[in-house]
Amino acid sequence: MGIITRQSISNTVITYAGIGLGFVLTIFLYPHILSPDQYGLTRVLISAAFIGSQFAHLGMHHAVVRYFPFFSSREGGKSLFLIWAVVIPLFGFTLFTLLFLLMQEQILNFYADRSSFFLEYHLWILPLTFFILYFEVLNSYLRSQRDAVTGSLYNEVILRIAAILAVTLYFLEWISFSTFIAMFVLSYLLQPVAVLMRILSLGALRIRPDFSLMRKKLRLGMAKYSFFSLLGGLTTVLVWNIDILMLGSMAGLEWTAVYAIAFYMGSVITVPQRAIEKIAAPVLAEMIQKKKWMEVDNLYKKTALNQLLPGFLLFGVIWILSDLFYLMMPEIYAAGKWVLLIIGIGKLIEMGTGANGIILINSKHYRVSFYTNMILVFVTIGANYLLIPQYGIEGAAIASALALLVYNAVKYLYIRLRMQLSPFSKEFWIALFLGSVAFTVASLINPADQLILNLLLKGVLFLSLFLVPAVRLSLSADFNRQLSQLLSSFRR
Repeated sequence: MGIITRQSISNTVITYAGIGLGFVLTIFLYPHILSPDQYGLTRVLISAAFIGSQFAHLGMHHAVVRYFPFFSSREGGKSLFLIWAVVIPLFGFTLFTLLFLLMQEQILNFYADRSSFFLEYHLWILPLTFFILYFEVLNSYLRSQRDAVTGSLYNEVILRIAAILAVTLYFLEWISFSTFIAMFVLSYLLQPVAVLMRILSLGALRIRPDFSLMRKKLRLGMAKYSFFSLLGGLTTVLVWNIDILMLGSMAGLEWTAVYAIAFYMGSVITVPQRAIEKIAAPVLAEMIQKKKWMEVDNLYKKTALNQLLPGFLLFGVIWILSDLFYLMMPEIYAAGKWVLLIIGIGKLIEMGTGANGIILINSKHYRVSFYTNMILVFVTIGANYLLIPQYGIEGAAIASALALLVYNAVKYLYIRLRMQLSPFSKEFWIALFLGSVAFTVASLINPADQLILNLLLKGVLFLSLFLVPAVRLSLSADFNRQLSQLLSSFRR
């Protein structure tokens, strides 16, 4: 995993820096400076914009990764493909804007009862969608050139620094809340601009584009693939964001804020997954195109193991420290503790199944992602609709975890039965056993009323039962190497 390991380490270091900044925002700033409904508003805007961007890119987000190897091997191909990747989403965004404006009254009625605060700021969804849209498309192009670091830097670090600046100015009463929202949204413009500058610096437009490459057969193939990628990607993002949107309308922005903070802490464990998949996606796309199935299977197993090990480590540490985190926030946010546990388990399930989504979307079976996602959308919306009124934020968390389980189980079974590939190895099952035992023991031990002593003992037990044997048994050479390099980097 040479290039994957090197860049995933860089991405992980950047992302951990982003986590540090994110915890400053999530634990120390947002809950104390913004009211719960103000913070909940920002989460609803972002979730809506992510869904909008998935519709607006018209499948180009995935098509860029899939077809880049074809265009990059031909003179003038990179320039042509970059132009294509910029123009197509512009049509999609125009269509999304028209639909949004036509349905504006229905959207506002949906939030009128419990989230009237949303009505004043809903139009900010449009520019936010535009910025996220072009960051995703351009970053896919850049990652296809084996640069997974630039996008991570701006997404994980620069964006959070901008948010810290905006919320600090609001805290000092130098700006109004309306101006804070404007700064919050406009900070997302930094991402596509920075990525585009990086792409141009790599010479993407130095060679005159060869428009003759875009033959009718290729256009039809790209259109067909983009269509299924659009539907598959849209349903996926809808599933992972519908809980926020439904909570905002059914429970109110305050409870949306409580849920969002717990969800954020539970999602921190996916840092290694995001770092690995950013660079693994183009590598797998190239392997699949060349039909190197033994290498695909090997990388499939490595992604599952190398995501599960650090995922379990982070989940255990965050769960043990969760009482301390909630003490640092206003009392209302402590209601999200069980949400954290449920979401964390769901995310571990997703990480443990490896790069199944990447394999499907880059193979001839890419239509399966759409079919399974359509079923999943109905399951998720139905589960949220039934569970939120009954169990509130815990109901939304259960619906999300259930969605993760069903979604990844279906993809795993299909890949296993139709492609004879599996993410599971002997080392994987050992890691799962060690993590489960360590997490259970650390959770059940309650030695003292003193919080710090309690946390220290739980932490020592968890690391002794999970991390130490995992490293000593050398379950993953990549994990051991990354852990060593990360410790060296942080010491420096």
